[in-house]
Amino acid sequence: MGAVRLHVNNAALQSRLRIPMLFAADVVHGDTTVFPVPLGEAASFEQELARRMARAAAREASAVGLDWTFAPMVDIARDARRWRGVEAAGEDVQLARLFSQPRVHGFQGGAGLAHPEAMAACHEHFAAHGAAEGGLDYNRVDVSERTLREVYFPRFQAAFAAGAVTTMAAFNELSGIPATANAWLLDGLLRQELGYPGLVVSDFKADQELIAHGVAADERDAARLAFLAGVDISMESGLYLRHLPALVAAGEVPMAGLDAAVRRMLAFKAALGLFDDPFRRIRPARAQSSQRSRETLALAREAACKSVVLLRKL
Repeated sequence: MGAVRLHVNNAALQSRLRIPMLFAADVVHGDTTVFPVPLGEAASFEQELARRMARAAAREASAVGLDWTFAPMVDIARDARRWRGVEAAGEDVQLARLFSQPRVHGFQGGAGLAHPEAMAACHEHFAAHGAAEGGLDYNRVDVSERTLREVYFPRFQAAFAAGAVTTMAAFNELSGIPATANAWLLDGLLRQELGYPGLVVSDFKADQELIAHGVAADERDAARLAFLAGVDISMESGLYLRHLPALVAAGEVPMAGLDAAVRRMLAFKAALGLFDDPFRRIRPARAQSSQRSRETLALAREAACKSVVLLRKL
């Protein structure tokens, strides 16, 4: 994959504006070395262990060219039917809050995002994704604003405080409006009330899913709704690429809004050091030496032992 990223970045740097590429992936519980899932990690009750695992994962993943991870997932997992519950720290608000911070610190390191072994963290999914009915990702969430603020927001605030620089919007509906198109949630609450200055990215093709949700008439309408709600980056669907130019030309999306989203993205790439050295995380020699080292494998074994939970049959 490092060779592919090298080729793609070289192509980007031949373009008119020479803006470097940004590479991201789900580094949830390790990269080449596999650690316990976050649910098991939280069962250790050791925050420093969580930080060390995230740091080791970032070292391995950054060595093959990854700049950004879609983690930590800070959802509250209270429905056993939800298969993604293993990516969260469990059902307890305090425990989820306590484990969101060390994972952000581990991924991003202590030497700044421009450090070659740092990866930007992305806390997900905003908001209340763990409360989707039936444990289904795309389903509706029906909770009070008090529950949102007392149960589902604290760990996001903890991740903000730890320095997480990106946020992923949730798949689910909230008060009948999908989070990806929910201006009250993303612009009003996240940006204005909570003062979040960073990037907001959609979940996988979540803007396109607005059609299935019944709130967008077509792809063009879906792109418009997502962008106006506050989603800066459309993940994988290509809707922004295909429809934003025409939406701006027609006056349906303000140029000022597009400029603000572009500034956030360029600032993010600058913070990662990509304008100074676009290849800072594409280092074949480091990739060979950093994968599955003796120290990292020992850490994985330690974490596995500490995450074991013994059950007693009554």
